[in-house]
Amino acid sequence: MKKFIYALVAVVMVCVTSCSKDDDVTKNYNLNVTLNLPEGTSIDDITEGTVTATNTQTGREFKQNDIKLSYEFTVPGGIYDISVALRSNKGTEVLAYNGAKLGADVYEDTSVSVDLKESAAGGLVFSEVYYNMVKPNGKSPYMADQFMEIYNNSDEVLYLDNCIIGILEGSQGTVPSVWVDENGELMNKYPLTYYTIAFVGDGKKYPINPGQAIVIAGQAQNHTAITTEMYDPTNEAAKISPVNLENANYEVCLTDYKPDKAIDNPNVPNMDIIFHFGSQNYFTLPYTGNAIILAKLPEDPYKYAENEDNYMYNPKYTTTGPYLMIPQEYVLDGINIVNNADKLNQQVIRLRPEVDAGKIFNEAAYCGLAIRRKVAEVTEEGRAILSDTNNSTEDFIPNVVPTPGIIPSVVD
Repeated sequence: MKKFIYALVAVVMVCVTSCSKDDDVTKNYNLNVTLNLPEGTSIDDITEGTVTATNTQTGREFKQNDIKLSYEFTVPGGIYDISVALRSNKGTEVLAYNGAKLGADVYEDTSVSVDLKESAAGGLVFSEVYYNMVKPNGKSPYMADQFMEIYNNSDEVLYLDNCIIGILEGSQGTVPSVWVDENGELMNKYPLTYYTIAFVGDGKKYPINPGQAIVIAGQAQNHTAITTEMYDPTNEAAKISPVNLENANYEVCLTDYKPDKAIDNPNVPNMDIIFHFGSQNYFTLPYTGNAIILAKLPEDPYKYAENEDNYMYNPKYTTTGPYLMIPQEYVLDGINIVNNADKLNQQVIRLRPEVDAGKIFNEAAYCGLAIRRKVAEVTEEGRAILSDTNNSTEDFIPNVVPTPGIIPSVVD
């Protein structure tokens, strides 16, 4: 009888303890977010906006779209990333006001303030990125089919001359970026790794018309056909590449770096490679993603890369490097592509909120899907105007079938 009573007491204690823990986990708190606009800017200037609080442990999002300076959320206890994307469109100039506060502990009623930075809506933007890859046999990743797409989101001819595309140093995981200043904020210059590619021209060699998209392929091949030959239908994890990149506008040929892996399509121009770090076999992002930038340099990209003043060693691991550094003032567009939905606690932000106040990711690794920028409106002439608030959470759609070179003609 005593044993039965002891056992019953133990069960009750376990239940009480478990319930108490559940109560702690599910308890709600008030999260107050105050916005600090740049000097000279009034809330009356703002025409649209979104404030998002994202639980980094569960991925659950809380959004508000009212235009005001103070927001109150009721959220379960946890750690939250707060991102702010405001927009001013008075008919003459479109301005974005972005900011973020990362890793806010909300285990009691909490107040945070977010400083907003002003930036003009860009003309040249990333419109689509396919990086997630597939495993044709269900085992080994196929890494040659990645592409990036650049779009002219303006109403005038722009030029890609002296523009570069770079992948930021660092990997996705639980360790935050070490590229921070004395205040612990991300530096306003960005370290590049892998292969940095460039449009080297005289100023008007690479025109891109309004509403035009160009595709830069890792390898300009028919990857659907290639992976069909590798496909193992008996393996449930096997997928065929969704892209044929034979008609890409440019490709990244690594003959000088990886001659055993490089395949040169003679019908597709090669990008210039001005810097490389590491031993990657392809021009690729990791399947877990990482931040990328499109920047316009003030001089010939090769000359910029030859200047030792434009390099820096890792500030924590001081013998690692040197890395080519790009000041934020040269950046035209950037995306915080982070780890997949099943790794919410391993998503590292590497771009300051002035460049990207949000983040974007796909559902899983090797899913064969892309991220695509939303169509915000379509002009009477049929030109798509893509969303560009410098907040990838709001501007992009994840988990889309890649469509290289094709811009949707309807509003998302």
